[in-house]
Amino acid sequence: MAPRVVYTKQAKTTPELLAHLLAKGLIVPDQTTALHFLDLIGYYRLLIYMRPLQDSHTKVFFPAVDFDDVLALYDFDRRLRLICLDAVERIEVAMRAAITNTLAPDPNAGPHFYLDVKHFANVAGHVSFMKAVSDSITVKHQPVDHYLKTYHTPPHAPIWAILEAVTFGPLSHLYANLQIAHRKAVAAFFGLDEKVLVNWFKNINMLRNVCAHHSRLWNKNNLVNAPLQVKVLKAEFPSHEDRGRVAARAVTLVALLEKIDPTSDWKERFKSVVLSCPAGTLNKSGLTGAIMGFAPGWDQRAFWN
Repeated sequence: MAPRVVYTKQAKTTPELLAHLLAKGLIVPDQTTALHFLDLIGYYRLLIYMRPLQDSHTKVFFPAVDFDDVLALYDFDRRLRLICLDAVERIEVAMRAAITNTLAPDPNAGPHFYLDVKHFANVAGHVSFMKAVSDSITVKHQPVDHYLKTYHTPPHAPIWAILEAVTFGPLSHLYANLQIAHRKAVAAFFGLDEKVLVNWFKNINMLRNVCAHHSRLWNKNNLVNAPLQVKVLKAEFPSHEDRGRVAARAVTLVALLEKIDPTSDWKERFKSVVLSCPAGTLNKSGLTGAIMGFAPGWDQRAFWN
């Protein structure tokens, strides 16, 4: 690795950045419109949607690539993130309810079970969750606020109020760190093995963070956090080298949503978004929608209909 050096580059103005793109071969039919989007979306955010449309070595744009192609990929990825967040919201709410409904009525656990480390497999994980609880309740949250104004013991609110306050990350970590009997009981709500559910929730947390922070999703292939396959859905998952792509994550979302709400039309709406992928734009760089991990004819399979 080369030694680090002092950063001396000067920031370019928007017109200078547009001139740079023109020099790299990008076709810009309307420079006023291009400057508008460079001002309000930002060159460096749009840059990640330019890279697939450029030669990887020279960074010269492929022939016929224009600014509208960049915007088309950007808009497609934005819509893909939004539809995924819609599913994540339903799953997060169901996860809160399943944990609460499993442990709160249990006489061996109870509404404040999370305060007692004996209900957890790992002490460090429990400490981490309690820190997340403390961090969360510093923010004004009505159910927690009501509890703290009304009761002094136990010092924290019941689990159903706490889970409304914490984010998806601590929620998934809480589930993963429960004693195995409780993990199995929660997993039964979703008709899955607890090991699979731990993995899927970890994956969905990663997906949620990508979507919530407006990061690139459409062609990302994160193999480190690839979702586990289940036998009954093995045919729906992409091939091994694509198992970290959005197609694999979409299978987990559909499988969970069908348990949560069998009447949901989410997969139809998701299909509509994926099928709106700007194929003409991708063709200019030799790519297809397969880069998302979807096999040919995926949308005609029974799973997706």
